[in-house]
Amino acid sequence: MNPEQMIADLESKAQQLQHRSQQMQEQIQNASSTVTSPNEAVTVRVAPNGALQHIEFSPTAMRLTHVQLSQIVMQTVQKAQVQAAEQVASIVEPEFGGTEAMDFLRSFIPQQEEEEPPPPPQEDGQVMREVSWNEPVQRPTPPPRPQRPADDEEDGFGSVLR
Repeated sequence: MNPEQMIADLESKAQQLQHRSQQMQEQIQNASSTVTSPNEAVTVRVAPNGALQHIEFSPTAMRLTHVQLSQIVMQTVQKAQVQAAEQVASIVEPEFGGTEAMDFLRSFIPQQEEEEPPPPPQEDGQVMREVSWNEPVQRPTPPPRPQRPADDEEDGFGSVLR
């Protein structure tokens, strides 16, 4: 093979790599994941890097306690983050599959924790359902103040605070 042909082949390969790189960048930028919780109380959208972009609550969310709602939000966000990470991995898989770089990328995909759904809210007509809100607040007792020694006259003038 002559040198001009080798250079032309290398230039062609470089252009193909650049084109594929631009395609992957665009696909990654457009990758996102939108997930709705099983009870349809929460819908979230996350960016390709897992950052929360949007959160929406349906009227169903109003019937949940704050604990139930926070659990559903976290589970839904986590599921969306896993999906977005899988999308990104599938975009770069054709170029980097089977390499250490791909293994490294996959090591950052969060693991989906399967948690049981929270129990349904009690329908008692109350807006605030948390029992602990009706109990007295337990405030921590402050630590005791340090006691000054009775003989605090090192300089002979006595205490300034007398």
